Amino acid sequence: MGLFDKLMGRDLPERRDARGIYFRLLEQSRDPAFFGAGKVADDYDGRISLITLHYAVMMRRLNREGRDGEILRQAIFDEMKDDFEVALREEGIADTGVKRRIKPMIALFYERLKAFNEAMDSEEPQRALAEALQNDDDAPADAFDARLADYALDLEKSLAETSLKDIIAKRFYFPDTAGFR
Repeated sequence: MGLFDKLMGRDLPERRDARGIYFRLLEQSRDPAFFGAGKVADDYDGRISLITLHYAVMMRRLNREGRDGEILRQAIFDEMKDDFEVALREEGIADTGVKRRIKPMIALFYERLKAFNEAMDSEEPQRALAEALQNDDDAPADAFDARLADYALDLEKSLAETSLKDIIAKRFYFPDTAGFR
């Protein structure tokens, strides 16, 4: 880490912890098993939906940790936002364009985050989450959406059984995606 990173707070312990957690979530959200015909579209919207789904489940777990969870949640969000900005810059977009494009990305993220959280808090979380995950607003949730909802709920259950110490050490596990292939 350079001086700029230290000045911007990226050298803080919570940012280092968050970076590792975020990149585990990101890597999992890019598992090829999620993408393809009849699955999540491998495009901007699809990738945002999957990282948001993984983020939402992790945030729900961190909500149980009081102030420590709050600090870590914010740091993970900051890492995600920084990663979005880096991705835009790698596409050759100038700083002014990044600022203009990041706002709709974050708005889409928050829209999906709200929908996923409301679904997981509903009386029928599997059905509601499948509906929130559906690719086409006019079509009913399909078998893939239902499997993805089950995956998210299984991840939530797994994280509920994982200590904060293990989460910080990146010792948390994702459900098997072999059923998506």
